Amino acid sequence: MKKLSLVFLPALLAFGLCAGCGQAEKTAGVSDTTAASAFAQEKTEEDVHTDAAPKVHEEQGELFYCGYGSLSTQEEQALYRQILRSLQNREEETELSTLDQELVEPVFMTVLADHPEIFYADGYSCTSYQLGEEVRKLTFTGSYTMDEPEIVRRTGLLEEAAGRWLAGLPDGGDYEKARYLYETLILHTEYQQGAQDSQNICSVFLNGRSVCQGYAKALQLLYQEAQIASMLVTGEVNGQGHAWIVAQLDGEWYHVDPTWGDASWQQDGRDFAAAQERPSVNYDYFCVTTEQIGQTHEPDAWQRLPDCTAVEDNYYRREGAYLEDANPQRIGEIFARAQEGNAGIVRMQCADDPVYEEVYRFLILEQGIFSYLPDTAGSVAYADNPGQRTLCFWLEP
Repeated sequence: MKKLSLVFLPALLAFGLCAGCGQAEKTAGVSDTTAASAFAQEKTEEDVHTDAAPKVHEEQGELFYCGYGSLSTQEEQALYRQILRSLQNREEETELSTLDQELVEPVFMTVLADHPEIFYADGYSCTSYQLGEEVRKLTFTGSYTMDEPEIVRRTGLLEEAAGRWLAGLPDGGDYEKARYLYETLILHTEYQQGAQDSQNICSVFLNGRSVCQGYAKALQLLYQEAQIASMLVTGEVNGQGHAWIVAQLDGEWYHVDPTWGDASWQQDGRDFAAAQERPSVNYDYFCVTTEQIGQTHEPDAWQRLPDCTAVEDNYYRREGAYLEDANPQRIGEIFARAQEGNAGIVRMQCADDPVYEEVYRFLILEQGIFSYLPDTAGSVAYADNPGQRTLCFWLEP
């Protein structure tokens, strides 16, 4: 009997070590309280409330912004529009329609979570004008990382770079487009701590090197350009700051983590993503539920996220690589499909822990994998993720 030679790679949970990512938005607000015995004439109600609304719903043929839609009051929505307009136009000072200063920071963060194209803002100041103890006016001023000519220059470069990737967008539905953009971003971006502009989209589109927040915002921008609604999610993984997105495919919401999709696996100093035949994309966190992402990711409490329960556009289900049981024939179909497509990589996910344990025992411990491989196969590398109940195999040269 032929002996199986396996090269085991560490669990996929090693992906996305993003210490410090996502922190810029959490500490962005600066408050400046100014007492005044008199102040400039207040804006009329019409001046304050006629800001152009963001695109609000796909039923109107426009893009739905998840963060904006999560705001529960008209006061919050008006404030969102004012802050968005101020950041887009780089206004020196914008009078706000609210007198509640505590609303400003969460709404500001919501604006940035919806709008990755605002790559030049890293904070704000809020000035309170008072008569005695009474707050009479609040104003907002964005804090920017570059001057206006540089913003304009980079905007043109970003549009050109994103346009090249979007030009290859396949025909088909949301799933096909979302998968293509997910793969394209990962294949053209290298994870690098300390990368320039790592907290915004410039790091990905202009430099090709980023960390989790850059990955997430870049994918969010691509999805929005492809008419797939999405929002940035910030939170923690293993006590470290992290960022990913939620996206709406075919009317249902899913979590997508492009950083953990970048399979830069290393073992004994060898780069297992360098060779073309080895996996460079991990799909364990592409279109997953709230329950699945919650095993490893903890979103920040301030964010109002959709409850992601749909599974129809999960990668493993859409690609026919989901195992309801450990049936050897069904496993064989997954291997055969991969070989027919010349993929060279076989991926599968199990429905529950008992199925995963049985499949692992059969393929790895009992070396049943060789019954599905060509006679010339000698060494098979694999990686498994028990938390997501996935297995990935490929032949080693």
